[in-house]
This record gives sequence, structure tokens and C-alpha cells, in this order.
Amino acid sequence: MYKKIIYILLLLPAGVLKAQKPVDTFRLFFELDVPTLSPKMEKKIDLLIYNDKIINGSTITIVGYADFLGSNTYNKNLSMKRAENVKDYLVKYGIREDNITLCIGKGEINRKDTTSRYGKAIDRRVDIVVNNKNPLTGKPHGGKRVKRDTSHHTTSVTTVEHINHLRPGALFKLSNVYFPADRHVMRPESKETLEMLYKVMRDNPRLKISIEGHVCCVRDAPDALDIDTFEPTLSLNRAKAIYTYLVDRGIAADRLSFVGYGRSRPVIYNELSEEDAEKNRRVEIRILEN
Repeated sequence: MYKKIIYILLLLPAGVLKAQKPVDTFRLFFELDVPTLSPKMEKKIDLLIYNDKIINGSTITIVGYADFLGSNTYNKNLSMKRAENVKDYLVKYGIREDNITLCIGKGEINRKDTTSRYGKAIDRRVDIVVNNKNPLTGKPHGGKRVKRDTSHHTTSVTTVEHINHLRPGALFKLSNVYFPADRHVMRPESKETLEMLYKVMRDNPRLKISIEGHVCCVRDAPDALDIDTFEPTLSLNRAKAIYTYLVDRGIAADRLSFVGYGRSRPVIYNELSEEDAEKNRRVEIRILEN
């Protein structure tokens, strides 16, 4: 029991335990000669967004680096690709591009000792510098969440078969998909909607989506407890359940992704009714490519 409590406390957003600093730098480390993000790095960015460490309304600078192995031109291009890949991932998952004021590759970091054939792992990185100061006052935002942009709001489309007409970035609430309380196993009555989603994906091979889970009514943890796994990852597990359904039906996994946002992106900040709770308790489909 005590281990579970400690685990949940470790998952709490940093802001619950400590006020957010005006300026934070987050580092992502790459493998040698690799410009792409690994699943581990993507997960780290997901958690930074999830815990409101990177938010819309901040000023974000992305700086890529390389170690001393390779030519100056090669390292410059490599560091730039790393920075651009980080930027693309942030924008893909909801950070407005106009918040990113600089994305640059600095190339190699100068070192006196360049004799090692393995280079310097600490130099193969991208720094994400987040300035949370209010640009008008020069003061921190005071711990309040900046209102998120409308890309987190669902569209007015009401039927699954129309999602192939939506533009990249659009969100669609997946209605009529039902989960028992505190569980990620879908009820049988969800099959009709899931089958419709499968057919849309099958008939539109260019369509790529992100499946995004959300929960409601959580106060003391970032996500709700899933009693099927006894882990506080209910929103993630529900999104993954839909992902697994589509993959099992034959949709290519590289056309799908899934993420759990827990309680971090509510439609209603303080639920005062079951209707409010229902708006926050949802699974959404984000169009990535169409």
C-alpha cells in the first residue's frame, strides 16, 4: 500500500509540490549520428506537456547540438535536424508553433579534448528552454495554467465516417465508446463505433491519427487508477485499447499513435455536475495526416 502511495506521489505534476520556475531547460539526449527521437524521448516530451512544464503561452527556444565527431558541416546539419524533430513533435501534440520563437542547430560543442573515438555523449542533445514569464509584466504566470488553444477543442463533426474530411490537427470526440468505471476494457456496445472507425481507416490509407485519452474528477494525481492494472494510467490504457483494436483488425501501427493526458486537458476545469464530468471523461481522435 505504501509503495503505491509513493508511486502516485512521484507521478504528481511538479507544480503540486513546487512552484514552477520562470525559466526551465529540459535536455533530450540522442544516440551517435541519430537525429530522430526515440520512444523514450517522446515519452519524456509527453510527460513535460502532460505536467504543464511546456505550455502554450510560454516562449520556447529549441537548440540542437552535436559532439566533435564528424565534420563541422555534418554536425551543423545533424544538430539542426535534431532540433527540428523536437519542434515537429511539440507542434504535433498541441504546442502552438508561434510559441517556438527559435529553433536552431548549433553544431558541435567545442571541447579541448577531442581524442576519444566515442565522442561526448552529453553533447549529443537538444535543449528545450521554456520561459514562463508573462511577456507584458515580466513576471511568472503565478502557477495558473495558460488557456490552451482551440486545437484541444473537439470539432462539430458528429459522426465517425466524416473524420477523413478533417484537416490535420483537428480533434474529434469518439462518442458511443463505453468503458466500465475505472477500467480500460470496452463494453460490447462500443463495437459499432469502433468498427466504423476501422472502416474509415481502411478506406482512407493516407489517414493517420492519434488516439488521446482523458479522465475527469481526479484531484490528487495526474491520472485515474485503472483497476485492471492497478496503475494510475487509466486515460493511457483506454487510448491504447482502441489502438490495439485497430491494429488487431489490420490497420498499420505506423498510422496510429496513442497518448493519455489524464486530467491535464479538461474541457471543464471544475466539474460541478455529471454533465461536466462527461465532457472531461472522453477519448478523442486527432488527425495527424490526411
